Amino acid sequence: MIILGLTISTTQAQRLKETDDELDKKVLAISLSGPQMAILEMKRELNLSEEQLMQIELLHEERYQLMSEAESKQDDPLQLQRAYREIQVKHDKVMAGILDEKQLKHFLELEGRQHINLLTGKEEE
Repeated sequence: MIILGLTISTTQAQRLKETDDELDKKVLAISLSGPQMAILEMKRELNLSEEQLMQIELLHEERYQLMSEAESKQDDPLQLQRAYREIQVKHDKVMAGILDEKQLKHFLELEGRQHINLLTGKEEE
């Protein structure tokens, strides 16, 4: 009985026409890089001004470039991790100067790093 029920439901599912094909095509047609996707999400979530958006776009381009350079130069995983951390700390300090306090708090929540104290320059260990 159970096998018959599973067979019937599987057959029914295979006969159903996909209703979101059009949406899938639109999503797949959009070609965004990592920095571009991050910028779009930040603009939407943080209500960035045009000036903030321009500054953050430049910052993200620099960040991704530095990360790519670090990947190509570092063979040791520990050294690579340190390089990433240095890039992140620099990025966070600049972000603290671009965003207001409320935006910075929300940014850190989005990043999953609510407890970092950027304004004093203390690093998370």
